[in-house]
Amino acid sequence: MKKKAIILITLIFAMTLTACFSENAKEEEIDGALKVLNKAEAAEEEAVQNIPEEDLHNTYIEPKTMGYDSASPEDCTVNVSFTVKDFNLEEGKISFSVYEEEIYDAVEVSLMQIGDTLNINGRELVVESIQDVNGDLKVNGGIEEGGAELLAGSGGTYRARSLEDAPAYLETGRSTLPLSEALTISDGYKDASSPKTATFEELEDYLDGLDGASDSFNYLTTTIQVAGGKVINITRRG
Repeated sequence: MKKKAIILITLIFAMTLTACFSENAKEEEIDGALKVLNKAEAAEEEAVQNIPEEDLHNTYIEPKTMGYDSASPEDCTVNVSFTVKDFNLEEGKISFSVYEEEIYDAVEVSLMQIGDTLNINGRELVVESIQDVNGDLKVNGGIEEGGAELLAGSGGTYRARSLEDAPAYLETGRSTLPLSEALTISDGYKDASSPKTATFEELEDYLDGLDGASDSFNYLTTTIQVAGGKVINITRRG
């Protein structure tokens, strides 16, 4: 009886010892796999950081512009900013800053690689990483990480994203142009569904009626139409 008990205890001990070895082996296997994975990731990161300078791309990618000529603009409609003080009624002129949305050629963006320089949001960004998120691109981790973001647009373009998720614009010039006698104004600042209108002859009364925040016109909501070197329309959407 004692012999059977000793044999039973020995078997139990052996089974327990085998289980411990098996568990330790699994942990070592997992630990080893993690080390290999971490080592591979570190090697990949180091490889990116140590790309020889001669192998890096050196392409300069910048927004497409409409080529606005501040002194003598062609017929166009542009986003603008100005205030009531920018009107010169004696000379019949208006001064304004012109803004263009940051639009990029999709072909240029598709060829963008590490080492290229992206001119975006008013700065030059050396490309260190590119992440595709459902067709949109995060460069250097995206805006939240100090990088930038390009959103797929229409007509073979990308547009820059701003922090407010609004289209990103850059100031591209400032003009002082005469007001056409055929000038029309459509101002939806107070009611976009029923904008206030005015003509050249009604301009002075219209300006006198503006007060507070309404006397500043923002490029996100305001456009000016130029024809024959004169301003023929001012539209504020809201």
